[in-house]
Amino acid sequence: MSGERILVVDDRRENLLFLAHSVLRPEGYEVITARDGKQALEKALVEKPDLIITDLKMPHMSGLEVMAALRKADADIPVILTTFYGSEQAAIQAFRLGAKDYLIKPYEVKEMLESVERALIEQRLRHETMDLKEGVEVSRHLEERVRQLHSLCGIGKALNAIHDPDEVMRVGVEAAIYLTEADCGQLFLTNPEAQQLELRAIRGPSDSRAMIVRRVSADAVAEQVAKTGQAMIAERSGGARADDRVPRLAVPLRINEKIVGVLGVDAKPDYPFSENDRYQLGILANFAVVALTNAQMVESLQEQLASGPRRSSEPTGSGSGPPSASNMANSIAEAERLSRELRNLAAAAQVLAARLQVQSGSQ
Repeated sequence: MSGERILVVDDRRENLLFLAHSVLRPEGYEVITARDGKQALEKALVEKPDLIITDLKMPHMSGLEVMAALRKADADIPVILTTFYGSEQAAIQAFRLGAKDYLIKPYEVKEMLESVERALIEQRLRHETMDLKEGVEVSRHLEERVRQLHSLCGIGKALNAIHDPDEVMRVGVEAAIYLTEADCGQLFLTNPEAQQLELRAIRGPSDSRAMIVRRVSADAVAEQVAKTGQAMIAERSGGARADDRVPRLAVPLRINEKIVGVLGVDAKPDYPFSENDRYQLGILANFAVVALTNAQMVESLQEQLASGPRRSSEPTGSGSGPPSASNMANSIAEAERLSRELRNLAAAAQVLAARLQVQSGSQ
């Protein structure tokens, strides 16, 4: 989602132009600019942007002083602070003032865009409630979103703490069923040698827990998702009668734009899947594939350590041995990025929960 209004504050004109024209506007955001802290505060109070991206050191008022003045004026606008290395103490103070993120210059465009997306989560959730009926319906909607966000955060942390690939797949299926209130679930992985999907974990309607299996898949929905890389909600055969159709929600498991598997769930009778179910399962799939990659790395390293050091005459190609240190670093960095994203989701949920309690108490 884009279209939100962002106030960019920096005393260097080239920084303003780059962030406005090369980063934010191409993504559909509306941009307002200011060259010093005092002008930024005035524009923030009058134009009420959805987000402020401000430099730390500026003429007239620093980024921290702008944040303090906004708080004093009860202007609830999320802020991303940018600065150069060596300002760690300022970062601590910024978070105490409510900053959503703190980026060190020079930053990558992708890093900034991801930070903007995280910072706008709470604003988007607030806007969603404006379209709902007031009173009980609003309260129920907020409570459900809070529950979902907290659940996703907890599940993400739990998956990243598991170092057994089979257990990651099993827990991933259990989590998918729990989040979507589905009847059963499946996790498929692509066999890189045979180039075909294999069913690796499954839980049926009567099973007490998910089981680890390994058999070639003949699931048309899963194969379509693996082929297109797009999540889908479709019907498949498999009910009590031969002509029964069961709603199936399936999302791809993706690593660096490569599809490595599919996570799917089947709906309970008379309980169709929603776009919110698709959204939750997509986030869970991101966590599951990162956790699985990390667990496979740990397993591979443990096997190598158990077998002793490699002789210098043995091949060292990519087809044998554990992943390289750079690949491991990339996977760990991705896991940390996703963990930060879920922590921000949980923080947004906590803010909404607190406001909901205040609203309920005032009614």
